[in-house]
Amino acid sequence: MAIVIDGAVGAAATRLERCYSGEVCDWSLFRKPKMEMANFASRYHLVYPALGYFIQIQRDPARASVLRPQLDTMYRGLLEPRCWDYWHCELEETTWPLQERNLTYAGRLATFVGFYIAAFGAPPAERIEIDGRSTTYSSLSRRLWRQMRASPNCGVSCYHHQSMVMCNAHMLINNVLHDRLFGTDFAAANDGWFKTIDENLLRDKEEGPLFYYGTESHKATPIPRNKSLGADIWSLFLMSAIVPDRVTDWFERWQRHIVHEHDVARVAVADWERDQEFSSDELATAWAYCLSRELDEAELAERLRRFLAPTVETGFERDPYISGLFLLGTFLGPGQFGRLVGGTES
Repeated sequence: MAIVIDGAVGAAATRLERCYSGEVCDWSLFRKPKMEMANFASRYHLVYPALGYFIQIQRDPARASVLRPQLDTMYRGLLEPRCWDYWHCELEETTWPLQERNLTYAGRLATFVGFYIAAFGAPPAERIEIDGRSTTYSSLSRRLWRQMRASPNCGVSCYHHQSMVMCNAHMLINNVLHDRLFGTDFAAANDGWFKTIDENLLRDKEEGPLFYYGTESHKATPIPRNKSLGADIWSLFLMSAIVPDRVTDWFERWQRHIVHEHDVARVAVADWERDQEFSSDELATAWAYCLSRELDEAELAERLRRFLAPTVETGFERDPYISGLFLLGTFLGPGQFGRLVGGTES
């Protein structure tokens, strides 16, 4: 797959480099969210742009020496209180942020470290140290896996003992990653979460979002109000690495939500998603762009790209997150994310 390095790609790459090139992240360049527990949190500005870096390294191993220092800065950023103290300050939880639940942080931190080990053969640091305690990637992954197996909904919860489709997509990915790195059989537990999706969270309706994205506390049943196009497309991209055929079918149904205007396409999320910083048109469109590239829907991907490209040159309001997704989509080839997770050759 040829990559066109145009003005938009160059602008996005330069923007991310400024964010991550120092010893620490330049937080002045990051959009500060209203709440760190929500969907534009600082952790997302690190984990998801990193996927684009890992894809570049997979495609061209010579890029590793250039991108590794930036990935190291991203990792140090993930350990800063800015990324995890919402657990105490916003949610008033008293446990260690990696002890139990909190999949929105712990699961994404785990997948970041798993991808790092796969790329470089060793973690960014021997131990993950936050909030006065430490663990290893393998111990964290095993702790999450055990919670998954013990859960009444076969997933790991984030807040209030509710399990989310978006966050458990990281759980699915990390189980596969850990298995290939350490020879475990964690991914055997993934079927339980897919059963919860099929029997409880997949909406059997022609209109509206595809999933109920969250369960009730300690249950597999959905919270009926928890449905969102932004959550749908985010979840679909992440799950495409695990069940690409199923995601292809789901995305075919879901594409009715894409708005086409001449040669441009976008995803228009609900007003409440924008108001509550749950998602935005730009974010949902960026995820759709990544998924279209992953599923080899080239014409749709180009239409979605045309919506994003003019803004990426000057920068999105919520950067570096969305510029990072733009680069991820740019460097993806058909099935590339699945190969990154599964460890197969490009």
